[in-house]
Amino acid sequence: MLTQLFSSAVRVKILKYLTLHPGEDFSAADIAKKTGSIVRSVNKELTKLLSTDSVIEETKPVDVNKKMVNVKHYRINTNFVLYNELQNVFVKIQVQDLEAFKEKLRKLGDIKYAILTGRFTNSPDTSIDLLLVGSVKNKYCKKAIGDFEKMIGWEINWTLLDESDYHYRRDVGDVFIAEVMMAKKIEVINSLH
Repeated sequence: MLTQLFSSAVRVKILKYLTLHPGEDFSAADIAKKTGSIVRSVNKELTKLLSTDSVIEETKPVDVNKKMVNVKHYRINTNFVLYNELQNVFVKIQVQDLEAFKEKLRKLGDIKYAILTGRFTNSPDTSIDLLLVGSVKNKYCKKAIGDFEKMIGWEINWTLLDESDYHYRRDVGDVFIAEVMMAKKIEVINSLH
């Protein structure tokens, strides 16, 4: 059973993505995009996962160019005998991925403040998942965050502010900054004065 579940890197990415999104279903193309895999490989691995009963397949009508087409969608089988164990393993892996991401953030440049909120803290009402304060080039942040998004399998809503803009917004009671500061958060870096 374990060989059937974990013998391919693409299969593991699919399992991780579906396990961390229980109750949601995705087409093979969606899964490929979110996991950074090739659609053909995803289709091949989904066939193998279906044989283990870890994944459920359903056909759904989808509008493609004003024409209804039946498309196969997949979701994790929450009744699968090893589902709880898979979920525990992938949550622990996600914590390790987060630690690696924190290290990457520290190496990006002069980041004075970094917090995780939103989906990281199960606070869906917060408009962002990551706030960065400091002087770092946007393109470096985009690359590091994009790599992390591929690891965790979902898009991160993030904001980068320079230090003076952050202090100004905080001092004038900016609604956005107030919302973020009142939300549940994980401080990654804090060297603000």
